[in-house]
Amino acid sequence: MTKETTLAELISGLPPTIDPAKFTADLFRAISRLRRRPLDVYYAGPRSLRVDGVTMMVDLQPKQAVIIHFNGRQVNVQVPL
Repeated sequence: MTKETTLAELISGLPPTIDPAKFTADLFRAISRLRRRPLDVYYAGPRSLRVDGVTMMVDLQPKQAVIIHFNGRQVNVQVPL
């Protein structure tokens, strides 16, 4: 099990070419697009998501999204929605 990480910690590790504010806005927009899909998306397991060139795996849950892989490393970031 990985140590719980915050979204701010993940963003601080982004390459300098990526704007943190734009990345955060794009991440929330991408997660909301995933959530618009039918209810069975919650039972399908983690989804691959690419935001501003960064690849991650996101597990959708009814009240939050959990980022479990971020840019090639295992993490545990809970993103309340």
